[in-house]
Amino acid sequence: METENKEKGPEEKAMETAASDSAESSIQASLDALREEFAEIKETLATRVAKVADIDAAAGRREEPKLTKEALAKMSHAEIARLDWTEVRRVLSAG
Repeated sequence: METENKEKGPEEKAMETAASDSAESSIQASLDALREEFAEIKETLATRVAKVADIDAAAGRREEPKLTKEALAKMSHAEIARLDWTEVRRVLSAG
């Protein structure tokens, strides 16, 4: 219990200071190494050619041309034969 109240001597303080300085220099060395590595990575990425895909904002939203009586009237028999007959019936029955 008596050692708890005893103040640290100059040698103990010097050892603690040296240990603290050593830890700080170790941390600083680690930070410097990370900064250097980050700079290398940044340089490497900057030299790469960016590949940007074209963006089609209307992808998936395009409507197919609507079939009308007027469009049917302009079509040949062969063109009409290739159509979806359910759609043709719907257009013709709509009036």
